[in-house]
Amino acid sequence: MNRDLKATAVVLGMGDRKLRTKLRELKILNAESQLIPSPRVEGRLFVETRGRWNPRIGKISHYPVVMTTEDGVAWLAEQLGIHIRHMPPRQAGSQA
Repeated sequence: MNRDLKATAVVLGMGDRKLRTKLRELKILNAESQLIPSPRVEGRLFVETRGRWNPRIGKISHYPVVMTTEDGVAWLAEQLGIHIRHMPPRQAGSQA
């Protein structure tokens, strides 16, 4: 199961902005909160492209979303010095 950074922040017990700040300090995200490709994040973090209908321009606008795998959540917890006792499963049908 993969989670976006907002859902990952909840599992790690911190806010979304704080997690993004920490990931920038670790050089995992750049200043625009985009994933910096590197071998250390392979299989742990990835970018999923999503789209939404933009009525102003009359077509779909695509945008990137940084996602975390289950291994990535555990790895991030280790990198941040956080101990996770139990990782709650993501609710079926939930976007976060």
